[in-house]
Amino acid sequence: MTENTTKPPRYCPNCHYPLPHYGEFCSNCSQKYTDGRVPVWEMIRDFLESILNVDSKIFRTLGALFIPGRLTIQYFKGHHKRYVPPLRLFFVMAVVHFAVLGYVGFDDLEQQVTESNERQWKRAHMADFRDQLDSARKKVEAAYPETPVLLEALDSLERILGDSRSDSITLGYFRYDADSSKLTLKQVQIPTRDAIEMPLDSLAATYGGENFFNQLQVRQAAKFNRRGGNFTRFVLGKLIWMVVLMMPALALLLKLLYIRRGHYYVEHLVFSFHYHAFAFLIFSVVFLINQTSLNQRSEWLDEGLLTGMAFLGVLIYLFIAMRRFYRQHWFKTFIKYSIVNFSYLFIFTVFLLLTLVASILLF
Repeated sequence: MTENTTKPPRYCPNCHYPLPHYGEFCSNCSQKYTDGRVPVWEMIRDFLESILNVDSKIFRTLGALFIPGRLTIQYFKGHHKRYVPPLRLFFVMAVVHFAVLGYVGFDDLEQQVTESNERQWKRAHMADFRDQLDSARKKVEAAYPETPVLLEALDSLERILGDSRSDSITLGYFRYDADSSKLTLKQVQIPTRDAIEMPLDSLAATYGGENFFNQLQVRQAAKFNRRGGNFTRFVLGKLIWMVVLMMPALALLLKLLYIRRGHYYVEHLVFSFHYHAFAFLIFSVVFLINQTSLNQRSEWLDEGLLTGMAFLGVLIYLFIAMRRFYRQHWFKTFIKYSIVNFSYLFIFTVFLLLTLVASILLF
């Protein structure tokens, strides 16, 4: 009697799909076959791959990103699984870039604005204190009417403390002038105590006139004057979405420039994602280097020089990437490259102004 060597059937513990006796992954749900016991090293590996997404795909993507146009070309050859998806790569690099920008560029600005706001608050509180001091002086003078030394001491105290009750803050807002058909800037002198302590709605109604848009501008200007340090972070968060909204506009520009080449709109969009991901990465590294003392160890490694080299490198990268991806003669590529740069400056300026206006109104 021969021994039965038939192996028992295997089923995926996740989806119960029947598995062959060879192979380690389920062909239905892709989960690795396991008996339920997970070693520590495998749990750490799963954490790095799923949570941090640290695997060979990232290094392969970064390697291809540093070769102009290569990552976009490979993506539209169908090599999707080898590299990080374009949209995810763009978002990660954008978040990293603006985080670095906030660290190296916005901290000092935020501190300066915060210190200015604190001085305004101090002046408003000193005005309240002077009211109390005047009231106390009258009581002291009534109790000691003929004491010159005491009165001189009170005068000296008042000179030392100063009097901020007559101080004012200049706030401005744009209004439409019907006579000249232009927007004009109207400046309003607001007492420091009102600018700091008066409720914002009452302040806007008092100093902004009857026009709703004028009142809104006065309200937001006063709000910035009270806690403008938070405004820098608020704007920085909106700049990320500004760049995101710029991508379809830039892709549309490329679509119009290469309309005879037969590329789909999404191809231009992916090209824009990859180019900006590279630019974000380069400038993030340069800003971090400038923030450290590395640029002080060498005479030639100047901060402005390093930033200029990075800017020039990004421009050269764009030209080579356009030349390789769109496969046109260098002269045609240069003409379209020049149009893209000029148009990009215009698009960036328009989106930046819209972002600043929206940030001011929503702050």
